[in-house]
Amino acid sequence: MKSKDSLFGMIASVGCIVLCVILLFGNPYSNTPVSKGTFIIIVMMLILPACLGITAWFLRNRFLMYMVFVWSLPYGLYLSVASIPSIWNLLSVILILYLVSAKRMSKSYSG
Repeated sequence: MKSKDSLFGMIASVGCIVLCVILLFGNPYSNTPVSKGTFIIIVMMLILPACLGITAWFLRNRFLMYMVFVWSLPYGLYLSVASIPSIWNLLSVILILYLVSAKRMSKSYSG
């Protein structure tokens, strides 16, 4: 059974994927469809690290969770502060959850 310590990483990863799907396919702030470039950036910089976060949760690997945090940080931070208030501000909470998960894994696990 997985520890509750790493559950923050799973919640953050799933939450990030949900927010990205909303951004890409049902943006409540714009009726304009996203461009191919935006789609690729969101997938590469937010969805792929979120998938890695799910893997880190299953493996209970703190190093992978730190990688998820660092990989997601630039675009997650940008989207979370670019428009205040908005639903995208939740990405800052997701970034915090990634870091908390990695820190808690560091204290709980040796590997």
